[in-house]
Formats: sequence, C-alpha cells, structure tokens
Amino acid sequence: MKTSLRSLLLVFVASGLLVAAHPCPARSQMTAEVLPLNTMVTVKAPAEPVNRATIYKKVLRYCSFESQKVPDYVRVFRFPVTTGQKYTFYDCHPATPDGAQIWIYLSGDTPLTNDTHSYGTSTGFTRGFVTRGQQPWPIKQGEKASCDLVRHNITIAPQSEHNNLYVIVNFRKPGTFTQVMLKQPADSDDVISKSAGRLRGTVWKAPFLLTNIPGDPAGAQKPPTTPPQPTGPSAGQTPGTAATPGTVPPQPPGPGISQPPRSGVVKEAPATSGNATVIPYNSTVHAYINRSDYDTFRFDFPGGRMRIASQGGLDIVADLWDTKGARLARDGQDARKDFLIEADLPAGTYYIQIRYMYHAGEGPYTLILGNGASAVLKEADR
Repeated sequence: MKTSLRSLLLVFVASGLLVAAHPCPARSQMTAEVLPLNTMVTVKAPAEPVNRATIYKKVLRYCSFESQKVPDYVRVFRFPVTTGQKYTFYDCHPATPDGAQIWIYLSGDTPLTNDTHSYGTSTGFTRGFVTRGQQPWPIKQGEKASCDLVRHNITIAPQSEHNNLYVIVNFRKPGTFTQVMLKQPADSDDVISKSAGRLRGTVWKAPFLLTNIPGDPAGAQKPPTTPPQPTGPSAGQTPGTAATPGTVPPQPPGPGISQPPRSGVVKEAPATSGNATVIPYNSTVHAYINRSDYDTFRFDFPGGRMRIASQGGLDIVADLWDTKGARLARDGQDARKDFLIEADLPAGTYYIQIRYMYHAGEGPYTLILGNGASAVLKEADR
C-alpha cells in the first residue's frame, strides 16, 4: 500500500498521537526523559546551550567541534523497549526556511555519564547511529510536505543488557523543534527501504545492542548476559553511487602501523597516505582543513556496503583509495557542499583523502565512516 508523508501525519493528529515533550530541565540537571511508544512527540530546543565545563563528558560526543564556537542545545530522551522486538524510528525534521540544523542520534548506552569508554562488543551489532547524513533542503512554498521524514527499522538484540533506547537531539539554535516517534509493530522493511520525495528510510540488518556502563542505573534492570556471537558487519542499506575507477598516488604505509584509537584525540591528518591517521570504521572524526591542504585517513573495512560522508557545509572533495593506489570513488567535485561515497567493497584497508574545493573549502568538518557510532574522535589542534 502506498502511503504519503502527509497522510501519515494526519493519522497521528486525528488519533491524538501527536504530543509535546516537557520543557527541558536545567543543564545541570539533564536527565533522559521517557517518551511513549507509537506517539509522534514534538521536542523543543532548550533555552540555554550546554555548558562544556559542567555537562556530562559523553554528551560532548554529540556536540560540535569546540573550535567551531557553535552553541549546542542538547536534549536526551529514552524509549523503553523489549529485547528481540522490531521498531521503526521516525525523524520528522521540519526543514524550515531558516535552514536550522537538527541532528538526532540513537544510542545503545546512556550519554548521561562522564565515562567515555566503549563497553561490550561492536562486531555484528548496531551500537548507534545518526539518523540522517545531511540536513534537508528547506520545504518550499506549495510543496506538499509537512516535514522531511526519515525512518529507521531496528531490532533490539536479545543479548542486550538493559531496556532503554537513548535518543540524543542536538539543536544548533534555540527556539527550534522537531518531531520523533518510536513505532511498534514496525513498518515493513519493503516500505521503509523505498524512497520518495521527502520520505526515506533505512533497514538495519545488524541487531541494535543495548549495553551497560559501570555506574549506570540501567544496569540494574537486567543482568549482563553472555557476550553475543558476531553476526556480520553493522551497516545500513542506503542506496548510493557506484565506485568509479581511477589512478594514482601516494604509496600505502608499510607495516608497524598502530591500532586505531577508540576515543579521544587523533593526530592531525597528513597530506599523504604514507603516515595516514588511523581511525576505526564506523567512527566519527571532527577535523579541520586549510586551503591547499589534504587530510588523509586510513581505516580497515570489514566488507559489504561502505559509506563515508562529511558534514559541515564545506566545499570539499573526497577520494577513496585502496592499498594498491587505485582510486575507487570520488565525490564533492560538483556544486553541492559536503560529500557522500557509498560502494560495495571487500574487506581490506582503505584510505579516504579530503581536500578543499574553491572558496568555501576551509574550516571545521565532520567525517563519518559507516554509522559513526563506534568512536567519536577529534583531530589534534593544528
């Protein structure tokens, strides 16, 4: 059955399943407000931005790069869920004419902690992701859309250690709002995977694992279980462009390269692959690029559907290389800001090389590999 975005929202309104979340508490008392299932909830930006000196350290993972000097208006929510059950998450972005940025993240562990380490296994599971790779274009006058809707189908892993799905919403300006919902029973995978206009979706094949953090009260809800067995790489099925052949360049590094860090600060990315900064796949890196500069990162890919994207609105170009010096894909050379590379590739080591393009290609940007959830890193200050 073909369902339009407008008809979906009309159902929510008519049935009373459209409510507003309570005002955000003071930042010193940030909590995870519980949201009801099957209800389209309007969430509003808090009146004050986060205080980086007093906010939970893990919340900073979902904030802008500090050197950007951009205020972050963050709220945290949680949905009670049942292990083994399938859900559809709705991100209904208003796409207002002012282009207000709203970033939504789903996480399997609480952000309300000063413990920034990763616990539990990531192999074969989804641990978290950002709901959209880039902000939507503003809805034009006369356009038949109430919002820009992105849906995600997830299944809560039976091996999960608690029963809370955390949602972190980062508003980049006060006075803004968005709408979210967690629906169960979930929409069918066939419906979710089809895109049309302002309606898009992703089906996550790897189960979503919820893990405890030492000291997290959620740990008392369900005792730890035997570590789950790997079931395959965590990757969304988002359609993309095919890799393109090419030639070139820097020689790959030799043996003896250190393992990628899981969190914290990584070294400044060099211009060539000979000493490329090592990062894990499914990580997020906050970096900075200058004019006439190249940033080169090296990562190991488990195989399957690779996805690499940037955020920040810069006019930059990215090239994907293998260890033999063959360029596999390029994106960002057109008039669009940011880049997106997607390709089906075998397991192996790869390099992503980023350079500025024209006058708008200098400044901070965010590099997202895969779902971006296994580690959130920052490039060392220059």
